[in-house]
Amino acid sequence: MTLIYNPRQVVLVSCRGNVQIMNRMMERDEVLPLSWHSPSASHPPMYSIFVQKNLGGAEMIKESGVFVVNFVPFRVVEHARKAMSVSGEYVDKLEAIGLHELPCEKLVDCFRLKEALGWLECEVVEHKEVGDHVLFLGKVVHSFMGVDDKRPFHVDGDEFATTK
Repeated sequence: MTLIYNPRQVVLVSCRGNVQIMNRMMERDEVLPLSWHSPSASHPPMYSIFVQKNLGGAEMIKESGVFVVNFVPFRVVEHARKAMSVSGEYVDKLEAIGLHELPCEKLVDCFRLKEALGWLECEVVEHKEVGDHVLFLGKVVHSFMGVDDKRPFHVDGDEFATTK
C-alpha cells in the first residue's frame, strides 16, 4: 500500500560508534538509508532524522552525538538497497555495500560518503523517542552541495523512483 506521503527522498546517514561484539567493545562505521528526514530550522540551521530505535545506528548517534546526512545520486540506489539488508555488526558495512568514506570537514568522530552529491555534518542537539523511532535534531555545523543529479526517492517496499 503506497502511503500519501510517499515518495520520500532517500539519504544515507553515516555515523561511527562503539558496539559490543562477543563481549568486546569495537568501533564501527554505520550507514543508514533513511527517507524520514527534514530541515528543521534556518537560524541556526538544524536538520532532523528519524532512525528506527532497534537499529545499532541509533545507539551510535546517541553515544557520539554526531551524524552526517549524505545526499546521494540515484545511481547508488542499489547500494542503498543493500544497506537496508546488511548488518554492520560482523562485517565492514561500507565494504559490503560498495561505498567509500572520506573525512568530514568539521566533525572529528564521523565520516561522509565519497559518492555523495552533498552532505550535512550535524551535532545532536536533542533526541527523543517517537513510537518505534528516535528523532535526532542536529545543528548543521558544515554543509556542502557539489553537483546536482537525479536523486533516489523511496516509493514503497523495495520500489524507488527519481524525479528528473
